[in-house]
Amino acid sequence: MINEKKIIQEIKKFYWKKEPYIKQNWGNWFHSISAYVGRIKPAFAHWLIKIATKKNDIVLDPFCGVGTVLLECDLLDRNSIGIDLSDYAYRICLAKKDRGGLAKEIDYLNNIKLKYTKKISTVPEFVKEFYHPKTLKEIIELRDLFLKDKKDFLLGCLLGIIHGHRNQHLSMRTGYIIPYIPKPKPKIVYKNAIEKMTDKVTRMYKDDIKVKSKIKVLNQNVLEANLKDNSIDTIISSPPYYNTIDYVHANRLRLWFSGVDFDQQKKLSRELIQDRYTYEEEMTKVGEKLYKCLKKKSLLIFILGDVHFSKNNTVNTASVIEKIYLDIGFKKKALINDEIPANRTTIVKFKGQKALDKKKQKFDRILVMSK
Repeated sequence: MINEKKIIQEIKKFYWKKEPYIKQNWGNWFHSISAYVGRIKPAFAHWLIKIATKKNDIVLDPFCGVGTVLLECDLLDRNSIGIDLSDYAYRICLAKKDRGGLAKEIDYLNNIKLKYTKKISTVPEFVKEFYHPKTLKEIIELRDLFLKDKKDFLLGCLLGIIHGHRNQHLSMRTGYIIPYIPKPKPKIVYKNAIEKMTDKVTRMYKDDIKVKSKIKVLNQNVLEANLKDNSIDTIISSPPYYNTIDYVHANRLRLWFSGVDFDQQKKLSRELIQDRYTYEEEMTKVGEKLYKCLKKKSLLIFILGDVHFSKNNTVNTASVIEKIYLDIGFKKKALINDEIPANRTTIVKFKGQKALDKKKQKFDRILVMSK
């Protein structure tokens, strides 16, 4: 039986804010396969898992993003199930569980003979404007080859260098997390995709990582997932904030290279971005689903932030979720405010809000509930 009081006491010690965990780049290199806006920090996930779970537990992340919780579970010898609607996030989760080893992956890359037969005339302009034509042909050919050969890790690495501000990225100089066209627009130069891939793969294997993974990942709405009743030991997740981060727009290039065309992206955006009332309705359904699959007396831990609709209208998302989940049958154990250092605060705002109304996110709120 879990000791809820001890777990909460340990969470309040905020180990992830101490050395060496406070460092921006702490964690296994596999965490940096590819960027994702709004992801939970690896050290945060590491300590929540270490404190609240034990070896061989089954941990569920119903909004898993690029699998930070899943990978940390695996490194700590826990089983994990991750669910996410985004095709791009799903691809990165698959990459984190596909571990052929450095020698095998480099050998595969060394044996690729590019044919340059891929036509780019049908590629959307919002994609083409970031790349040298020859580089773009190489990217598409590699993408198709990785999909055909089911090389999930290599595809994840390719998506990781699709765009960014460093020489290691394949695009013109732009944002690493969210792509944009700089002004003035920089000169676009050719970059050899296989050379950049070789460098990327080598970096990812700097840390040791076991070959066999305990990760299971599903690319679907959590409401459609086949989760057995009373089968989950712990739920740890950072649910999306309603109507704040446009995950589809932020990841539009990586989504397109994952096989999601512009029309599909618009449909996905409508599913992910919700107003307050739709969000609460959906989170109620999700809560009912999670209540059924969670074992009795087991914990649900959500990491949540506030949403700023205007200068004088801020919604504490944790309080909203708490009320919904209490009505479902969950019991509140704690709501812990984890203050974000001033130099690492992020801006979370209502979609469409004027820039002058932006406020910095001051807290991660850790909501702990039990069944």
